[in-house]
Amino acid sequence: MKKCFPIFTMLYSLFLLWLKQGVAKIIAEDKEKAIPEELQEISIIIAARNEMQNLPALLNSLSQLDYPADKYEIIIVNDHSDDGSNNFLAKQKILPRLKVINFYSETPPLKGKKAALQQGIEAAQYDILAFTDADCIVPKTWLQEINRSFTKETDYLLSYSVIKRKPDDSIIRLKNFERSVNYALAAAGLYYKIPFTSSACNMVYRKKTFLESGSFEGIGHLRSGDDDLLLIKMMPNIRKAAYNPNPAMQVTSIDGTDRKKHYQTNIRRASKFKYYPWWLKGLCAFIFIYFFLFYIALWQLANKKSSKAIKLSLLLKTSAEFAFSYSHLRQIGRSKLAFLYPLQIFVFPLHFIFYGLRGTLGKYTWK
Repeated sequence: MKKCFPIFTMLYSLFLLWLKQGVAKIIAEDKEKAIPEELQEISIIIAARNEMQNLPALLNSLSQLDYPADKYEIIIVNDHSDDGSNNFLAKQKILPRLKVINFYSETPPLKGKKAALQQGIEAAQYDILAFTDADCIVPKTWLQEINRSFTKETDYLLSYSVIKRKPDDSIIRLKNFERSVNYALAAAGLYYKIPFTSSACNMVYRKKTFLESGSFEGIGHLRSGDDDLLLIKMMPNIRKAAYNPNPAMQVTSIDGTDRKKHYQTNIRRASKFKYYPWWLKGLCAFIFIYFFLFYIALWQLANKKSSKAIKLSLLLKTSAEFAFSYSHLRQIGRSKLAFLYPLQIFVFPLHFIFYGLRGTLGKYTWK
């Protein structure tokens, strides 16, 4: 432990420094982009299964998009809903040009959300595909920012999303701090073209690139992975990837107060581990072991049994993590979340270890 934890800490800290540089560079690239002379045509695709309680807010935000109506289309795929969503979408008047696909059939081997998304992608008439979720609220400047960031060479674009329990709720939650770290990891991965992770609720890519990559072939049977596993699959065909952290492109995701649903969601996301490439599995294993060693080091510190090397390693870990997380929070305009870091020091590793183990069982319930 005296040698193992300091060595792991050094490697972990260097990794965070490398990620921090990648995040800074990809954000700098986005800031340098100028507004295109011509507005690009964009297809918005949303898969919705039993989202009746969220659809009104979603449609209201989409109706306020500040973008020429003839330059975009909105496609909502009603995915096997039985909560009245189909009737609501058929009678809604706030979006006269809304295209609704009522999807109640099966298209094996595609399952779940991917099957619904495939329907939307096939129906899209434009090459640029913008995705969000039915429980999200988009800003009116969403398409403007996509238009600015999505250059002729860009094939993939990701932006940040904040989570709230309800639209008027505060963003001060440990979950949002953890989310910002995941987005920073995703941004660095896009810069280095090493896809660590992604998020489907604020994601844009080209239909051409999707098709060139074989669509959902090979991952279509999984109920999760329409973001990170798809990105891993598409990356060899992506010429340029971008990350836009501007608040003008950030969407708000309403996750509600159902703790059981949150628990199952975390398991579903962690269950994808066995489908990751070997290098990503190795990275996850390294972090898993390191966090386990971290709790041993904390126990030694609490019992006054830690060496000077252990104490210095804990200080280095804390400094590297805070520098990495705060730099991204500042870039996305969410600096006030940084005060949650002291809690995250103890909570996040435990969260990572628990769901890492629980996700390997692969059993969860979902819609």
